[in-house]
Amino acid sequence: MFTVETDLGTITVSKNAIGKIVIEAVEQFDGKVIISNHKGKVPGIVSRFGGMDDTSIMEINSGEKGLDLRVFVVLRFGTSITQVTNQLVDDIHEKMKESLGIEPNSVAVVVTGMISKNIARRHIEVSR
Repeated sequence: MFTVETDLGTITVSKNAIGKIVIEAVEQFDGKVIISNHKGKVPGIVSRFGGMDDTSIMEINSGEKGLDLRVFVVLRFGTSITQVTNQLVDDIHEKMKESLGIEPNSVAVVVTGMISKNIARRHIEVSR
């Protein structure tokens, strides 16, 4: 649970609410971006059917300046790393501000691998 003090009162946001925003941002890429853990492993079958186990592998921390969010992803081979990561960071910022009224302090997208038939390990971090 994360709390933010405003002029109108206190806002409490759960980790699942933040995770749902991230999942929705990732889903817009139609399977070209898959949430993974820090080692590049794709989560179990529950997440493929709309379950919330993806949120447990995201790093969501509350710092002094606000929320720090770190998401690990695997990209399909042939997908532009720069374009996808920049758009994902921007979309997460925008959706959090629009949905929750909270602008995150930092959002980092870490590309842990590229997938074709097998996963080729990578470690590329893009943040804002």
